[in-house]
Parts: sequence; C-alpha cells; structure tokens
Amino acid sequence: MSVVPNPIPIPKFQLRVSASTNPTIRFASHDTSTTSPLALWTASEIAEAVGGRIVKWGPPGTVSADTRTLRPGEWFFAISGKNFDAHDFVNPQLREKGCVGVIGNRVCEDWDKGFVQVSGDSLVSLTRMGSYARSRFDGEVIGITGSVGKTTTKAMIALILESSNGKVYQSPGNWNNEIGVALSLIGIPRSADIVVLEMGMSGKGEILELARVARPSIRVILNAGASHLEKFRNLEEVAVAKGEIFEEAKLGDACVLNADDPLVAGLQIPDGVRKALFGRKNGSDIRLVAAEGTDGGLGVQVVLENVDEMVEFVIPSPGPHLALNACAAAAVGTLLGVSLGQVGSSLSKFTPVKQRSELEVAENGIKMINDVYNANPISTKAAIDLLKGIECNGRRVAILGDMLELGGSDNEFHELMLRYCLDCCVDIVGLVGSRYIRAARNAPLRKESNIIYACDADSMAVEIVKMLNPNDVVLVKGSHGMKMEKVVEAIRTKATQFYPRTLIN
Repeated sequence: MSVVPNPIPIPKFQLRVSASTNPTIRFASHDTSTTSPLALWTASEIAEAVGGRIVKWGPPGTVSADTRTLRPGEWFFAISGKNFDAHDFVNPQLREKGCVGVIGNRVCEDWDKGFVQVSGDSLVSLTRMGSYARSRFDGEVIGITGSVGKTTTKAMIALILESSNGKVYQSPGNWNNEIGVALSLIGIPRSADIVVLEMGMSGKGEILELARVARPSIRVILNAGASHLEKFRNLEEVAVAKGEIFEEAKLGDACVLNADDPLVAGLQIPDGVRKALFGRKNGSDIRLVAAEGTDGGLGVQVVLENVDEMVEFVIPSPGPHLALNACAAAAVGTLLGVSLGQVGSSLSKFTPVKQRSELEVAENGIKMINDVYNANPISTKAAIDLLKGIECNGRRVAILGDMLELGGSDNEFHELMLRYCLDCCVDIVGLVGSRYIRAARNAPLRKESNIIYACDADSMAVEIVKMLNPNDVVLVKGSHGMKMEKVVEAIRTKATQFYPRTLIN
C-alpha cells in the first residue's frame, strides 16, 4: 500500500474567508488562482449557433446571461422566464458596463452595439447554443448528478485530472440547471481538454434534457436521496429520474455508479457502455476501504483500493462524507488513466467548496462549520456527523434551517433530523423556520433539551451570538432559501468583537 503524505498541513486556529462571492470559471481545481480564458464568439458563430440573424454586427466576445456580473467585452444573452424578462435590462446602462452585443428577441430603441436576433423562446435558443458549443468540443465531458455531493465531487475530479497535465474546465459554482449547463458549455475555452459539469433536477425528464445537450462521455450518479420530493412519490422515482443521465449513453461512453446505494446500483445502462462502481461494497472498481477523522476531526484519513493498488491519504478538510465523494472522483480519474497513487496525492491538496462543510476557526477558539448552501436529510445528517466528530473544548451548537422541497415527507424528515441531532448530544440546537418548529412541537423531546427557536435567519442571528462562548463548535446548515448565511455573518462579527484581527483572508 502506498501512503501519500499530506503536503498541506490542516490549518490551525485561523478563520478562512473566501475573497469573492461571484462564481468564476477556472482551470483545474476550484481554488486555482488563474482564471481560464473563456471562449470568444463572433457574431457569425452566435447567429449560426442560435439559428438567429445578425441585425447589427459586434466584436467577438464571451457570453453572459446576468447583467449584474457582466464584464466589458461580453455579449448579453437576454432570457425570458416565467417571472422575469431579461430584455427589460437591455438599456444604456448595459452599454456603459461594456456590453458589446445582445442575443435575444429585441433591444431598446437607441441600442448601438451588436444584436443577434432570435425568434421564439430565448431559453430554447440558449440551449441550442449550448448544444452547438458541445458539438465543436471533441474532448472528454464528465457529467455528474446525484442528490448530494455534486459540486464537491466536481471539484475533486478537476483536481485529480489536473495532475495528468490536462487542461480541465469545470462549470462555475452549482450551474446545474438548463441555463447553467448551457452557459457552461458556451464558456468552454478553446484550449480545454476535459470538461466537468454537474446536472441537477427538480422533476422528471430534466436530467435527460441536460444530458442531451451536454452529451457526457463519462456519466456519474453519486446517490439518490430525499430531495425535491415535492414532485416525486418516493425515492425509487428519484433514482429513475437520476438514471435518465444513462439513457442515451453510446458505445465508448462510461457510466459510474454508487455501489452502496441499491437504488443507483440497480439502474440499467445501455449495452456496450462501460460500467464502473465505487463504494465500500466488495467488488467495487474503486473501493473505499476505510475513512476516519484525523487531527481532531479537521481532516479525513482515507484508504482506497482497486485491482492494481491501494493508497492511503488525508483530505485536509472536515467531514467523513468527503471520503465517498473522493471514491467517486477516483473512479472517474482512473477511467481516464490517472493512477490511484496520483489520486491520493491530488486529493491531499483538496480544500472545501464555498459554503459546503467549510470550516472557519477564530482565534478565540470558536469553530464554525459553514454549510449553508443547501440542505436535505442526507446532507444534514452528514453535517451533524461532522459536528460530532470535531474535537470540542466548549459546547457543540447546531443551527438548523428548514429543509425545503420535501413534499409530503416534510414533517417526517424534520422530526428525524431533530431527533438525530439531539441523540448526538448536541448541547444547543437552534431551529430556524416553521418546519423545524413544528417538528419540535410534535416530537417527544427530552425536558433538558436546550433548543432555541426563530422564524427566520435574521432573528436567529440576533439570539445565537448572545449564547456563544469561546471554544464552542458551531454548525450552520439550511436550505438556500432560508438565507442561513446571515447567521454565519453574525457569528463572524462576534468573533471580530472578541479579537479585532481574527479574520484572516
């Protein structure tokens, strides 16, 4: 067995804060400092890709669909949705921001920059342009779906493939819906060798449509769990919807499945398509032999094996759940010729994706797990396990915001997570939102349970900072719509009040 030393020591007692809140597209790993040169599109190429006509010529440029983040030299793709119409933002202010052209149905009267006009639904045109961009890319495309872990696994795959000296492009943040996937494909740099995308869904048929646009050569399903249950009757239906990513895989493609999830492992794949299994189960192509916390819970020691080798390494980030993400990423990497030893070496440099199990430690000893991007029962349980596993010289505190889109199972899952949290001997539990408050009223709780309630994140932020002491370990978790980042900011502010120089970028 080869042992990979951890070249980057786990940070001790520093508060790590990301410098930027805007998603950027980068080569290789998500923490690489050099941004990639995105694809430049000429007016002629745009018109051909969208099936539109050039009303007014403009210079070559990259493509954006968000006026808030549009940069000088970019074309603006005006998308119309159910609740908005981006054509309303085509105005002189957009020109002043450096926009060189518009792709859409119409422009304002005095628009003097480029204009490629499309007819009908502009979202359909965006999807058509994404498909066109995929057609002109002849490298590997990796598509990842699952109920949890997509963004983290995407970042791990990119980090691994960088080691083979390939130029890896990964989609920004969680751009995993029809708009995000299309824009990600449109942005593929001409110099990229490998593209890593994530694909999300909220209903049946959505993964199939994304797969038809992206046409991945490697198709990955991480798991099928309790998320978006408003549109599904049970987990079996969730798994079938995730399995749409496999439906149109062609000869030479590969499908990567979680061997430990029976709903995923049982999915059918087309004849002639390679199949790779990952997980703890014997017979997996990449097997997770062992995973345990190290350095007081601030890292995860992982052992992986395949038929050729076994490797041991430390992921310098908290969370036992990262081990299975690493196993999935290793399955993809080895399919593309990366050795398991190199996988371990690469993942020993992994750092968390923003707002996903992101550990921040203040000089006064307060440790905060910032996991506020989203929440469902699987990810919430993993976050509570993470809290339980981190060495604590004070109290363990869990601030939980409602988990949204659980449909008819809403009450059951909130009660389940609340009981699990209390069974883990969490000292203080903060509940944000009507669902958790209702669960607390319905569940038989111990009389000594120390629970505080708030209807929203703003109210919880005010209360929780009054209760925290130095050396406490605090988990903040909730669905994106609950705005739990407000609680995170309040705790950061408390830390700076204790030690004004606590924040270290």
